[in-house]
Amino acid sequence: MVQAFNRLVGRGLALAAAPFLLAGCQCLWPFAPAAIEEDVNGEAEIASVPACPEVTSAESWVNRMPSVGANPVKLIVSLRIASEDAWMLSPADDQAGGALALDLVPGGNSVPGTVGYNQSQPSPLPDDILILCGGKEAARIGEVMIVQ
Repeated sequence: MVQAFNRLVGRGLALAAAPFLLAGCQCLWPFAPAAIEEDVNGEAEIASVPACPEVTSAESWVNRMPSVGANPVKLIVSLRIASEDAWMLSPADDQAGGALALDLVPGGNSVPGTVGYNQSQPSPLPDDILILCGGKEAARIGEVMIVQ
């Protein structure tokens, strides 16, 4: 009786966990650098990564507004882009002098046309914030506002 119950519970857990495990593979798909597609002749070809979107506006500020609790001070970067695809900002591998460099890369879960980034306030504040896409400068923010 106990063995039958254990098998039933084991199968139930396996069936319940299977959709979550299979869905995990799909979560990483948008971050793949290139996808393989078949052309009309049935030959495999690699689809290119989307071209860098035009940055139509870029702003940055430090949020020092008083709030309930001990919320840390955040540096926030907000972009508007000319693209309906999902894009995100991530710290660039190479930081330039007193500037903060961020890479604009495909993926993420942003509202179409907007990209956001936040981190704990660096000390000292960066002189400039560089937005890079494909290794080239897409935008530069020269002033970081302090919101109090």
